Amino acid sequence: MESIFEIAKLINRGGGRAIVVGGVVRDRLLGLDSKDYDFEIYNLTLEKLQFILEKLGRVQTIGKSFGVLRVKGYDIDFSLPRRDSKTGSGHRGFTIEVDPTLTFEQASRRRDITINSMGWDPLTDEILDPHGGQQDLADKILRATDPTCFSEDPLRGLRVAQFAARFEMPPTKELIELCSKLDLSQLPAERLFQEFRKLLLKGVKPSLGLQFLRESNQIRFFPELSALIGVEQNPKWHPEGDVWTHTLMSLDAAAQLRTGEPFEDEVLMFGVLCHDFGKPMTTREIDGALRCHGH
Repeated sequence: MESIFEIAKLINRGGGRAIVVGGVVRDRLLGLDSKDYDFEIYNLTLEKLQFILEKLGRVQTIGKSFGVLRVKGYDIDFSLPRRDSKTGSGHRGFTIEVDPTLTFEQASRRRDITINSMGWDPLTDEILDPHGGQQDLADKILRATDPTCFSEDPLRGLRVAQFAARFEMPPTKELIELCSKLDLSQLPAERLFQEFRKLLLKGVKPSLGLQFLRESNQIRFFPELSALIGVEQNPKWHPEGDVWTHTLMSLDAAAQLRTGEPFEDEVLMFGVLCHDFGKPMTTREIDGALRCHGH
């Protein structure tokens, strides 16, 4: 935290304003520990920002075309405000326009949901919240920051699922409708995996995330999961209902067994998610009872 204040002072002396953005602002308001600090820098060109950051160490410019810099030894992204315009299909079909003169309200419109669209000025302790994120945290709802921009990245549908699971917050009807129109088939498997991983490893109730995928019809992009819906089970052993319901209940129970060791938790949660994938193909009525031999 001391480094955050010192960096903000350094940038301020250079004529810029350093705003902490992203999930850390949300987590601070929720009283949660978070170390994922990222800065959005206003009123400076990329060249001037790079000059200032060189006082901290060697500047890495791997994200320079997106207006993003890093400094060796600091796990922090330094980005300039920008506009993203959808110009093609897929997760790379964007035109990015870096503009340090944008206001925080303008720049934050490109973010997914309101609770992720707040900023924090470390020097003044001001929370920048032009889209009502604090109220939505209080009301415990997930709402799109700007419905006209939300659908630009299809991955946001899966991000909403993991936020629903992590914070036990239901999406608004408008957000469900927006997500129902997204095409997840455009996305590479690695990006889908990372959001599923967060849902399963960080979700307080993973079932809420999967139930949202069903409500928004995004479940259609995961046929192994959608196949579980409506597959009946022997009520003697499974009075809770079909395989879908059983899987959701199992995931919530398994979440209580996580230890915090990433690999072990990953094996546990993905194992539970997938443990009954064989039942839709093997369930039969045998001698008057439902059986799923070999599932």
